[in-house]
Amino acid sequence: MFYNNIEELEALHPVENGNWNKEILKEYLIQSCNCRFAAYVDGVMERYEKDETLADLLFDILLSDACDGSDSQMGAAKYIARMDRGLLKNKKELLLQAQKNEVYWKRPFRDETYLEWFV
Repeated sequence: MFYNNIEELEALHPVENGNWNKEILKEYLIQSCNCRFAAYVDGVMERYEKDETLADLLFDILLSDACDGSDSQMGAAKYIARMDRGLLKNKKELLLQAQKNEVYWKRPFRDETYLEWFV
């Protein structure tokens, strides 16, 4: 979708009545790659860094063949890296699977520094 301004993006919110809307979340992840909306999306996502449902959705998008090559995967990797470390430790298998991807931008952590806190 195309958004002329932040107000149009704000009209859709990925959390509705306490539940995540995966399709709107994908839109937010895509728009996080747009310099006009990145700061706004960063602010929204920052509020949910300890949300396990969000973490599960981000991994689902990142590891999905249906989203392969989409900016939503790039956004998912970025926000997985910003999730609460304790929460990510509970997602060890998913994180290790993501880190093994040969496509560098699909890896939440670009180098092995994540191992310092992960083990």
